Amino acid sequence: MPDLSPNIEFIPKLKGVWFVVVPNPEDPTDEGLCIQIIEGPFRHVVLKFKNFKTDPKLNDDGSLTCQYSYDIIMSPSDIGERGITDEQGEIFEETLGKVILELIREDSTNDENRNNNIKESITE
Repeated sequence: MPDLSPNIEFIPKLKGVWFVVVPNPEDPTDEGLCIQIIEGPFRHVVLKFKNFKTDPKLNDDGSLTCQYSYDIIMSPSDIGERGITDEQGEIFEETLGKVILELIREDSTNDENRNNNIKESITE
C-alpha cells in the first residue's frame, strides 16, 4: 500500500520560530506541556495544553482526529491593546493544532526527555 501521509520535510517548522517550549511560569514543578508564542500578535503569551486525546479510529482518508484544550497561563499586559482581528485569532487556533502535530512528530522521533529541552519564559 502506498504511503499517503504528508511529506513532513516540506512542512515548515514552528518550534524556535513561532513558539518555544517553556516551564509553567505559575508552577515550575508542573510537567504539563507549556509553550510561549514568540512571534506575531500573540507574542509572549504562555499557554498550557491539556485534555489531549485522539479518536480511536482513523478517518476515511487515513488521518487521525485529535482533540485538546488549553489554558492561557500568562499574557502581556498590552494584549488587549494590540487590535487582534478575528482572522488573526483563527490563524492562532489553527497554528496551535500544527504545534501539537509538530511536537508529536518530534517526540516520536526523539528519545530525549522533553523536560530537559525547555527555555526560560521571555517577558516584556
